[in-house]
Amino acid sequence: MQLSVTHFQPLTTIRRERLLPAAGKVLARKGQKVQSTDIVAECELTPQFVLVEYGRGLGLSPQQADAYVQVKAGMDIEKGDVIAGPVGMMKRVVRSPYSGRVMLTGEGQLLLRLKSKPFALQAGFEGIVVELIADRGVILQTVGVLAQGIWGNGLVANGMVAAILSKADEELTEGHLDQRAQNAIVIGSYVTTERPLEKAASLPIRGLVLGGLEATLIPLAEKMPYPILVLDGFGPYPMNPYAFPILVTNERREAYLSAQKWDALRGIRPEIIIPLPLEDYPAESHDSAELIVGSSVRITRTPYCGRIGKVEKLLSGKTILPNGLSVQAAQVRLTDDEVVLSPIANLEIVET
Repeated sequence: MQLSVTHFQPLTTIRRERLLPAAGKVLARKGQKVQSTDIVAECELTPQFVLVEYGRGLGLSPQQADAYVQVKAGMDIEKGDVIAGPVGMMKRVVRSPYSGRVMLTGEGQLLLRLKSKPFALQAGFEGIVVELIADRGVILQTVGVLAQGIWGNGLVANGMVAAILSKADEELTEGHLDQRAQNAIVIGSYVTTERPLEKAASLPIRGLVLGGLEATLIPLAEKMPYPILVLDGFGPYPMNPYAFPILVTNERREAYLSAQKWDALRGIRPEIIIPLPLEDYPAESHDSAELIVGSSVRITRTPYCGRIGKVEKLLSGKTILPNGLSVQAAQVRLTDDEVVLSPIANLEIVET
């Protein structure tokens, strides 16, 4: 049976699409090595238009004014350029109040598409452009650390990793957030109160990676100005023993934190990527894998949500659970040696 895979890998090959929100122009070239802040594509998001009444400005009827137009559709003009005139003894002219492109003229009016600063798509992380996506973006490849979570607040950021906790099961409090955390992606464990999130915003930090987050804090987390990635579950969950060591041992390396919402249809998961300075590319991570005895898995539903273990037995047929449901199930030995029964639908494979 194929299950989705969650990655807590210290070294893997990572490929990610970097796409514009609308059609635009791809600036990068195939094979180009890019840094995290390099612009790989750009587009105009919300074009704005204004109507300039040059007939009224010249004091002429629309039909008379059209004879004095100095521009035509398709021309790019700057603020202050003459668009109509001169007329009369005073050599009256009408100048453009904005910079932009002339879309059409006639009947004493000019439609101008305003010049605006384009949306610039940054690479996000250091890597190689391995494929161009026409008018939309690129596919980047890098090698490094990959840790994926179950929830994100929808934001993305780059920054240096700051490991401010010494243990994976230590609650992150406002007292931990000092100068080491400022302008960094902070590796925490779990948060149960509002104050750490609020103090992190005031420092400010670049992002926050947690094992667990109290469910009641989700509305506040969604309002924070920095990305928040939850790896394991909602509640006082310590960060899992696979993710914590690979993140803290890469302190002071630049990371790309993408706390996008989990979208299974588009293959998007909240995650943190830490590129490493290596030339050789190991095997690429997979989105799904076959569940077998010995597979490392994580349970995704209560009462063992976020717990990690190994499959000891795949039960044949359907198993009736204590709640009366008849499901395909597996016996899982958790990291503390407790053996539990879990529906296979509540499992995901963990690659480390």
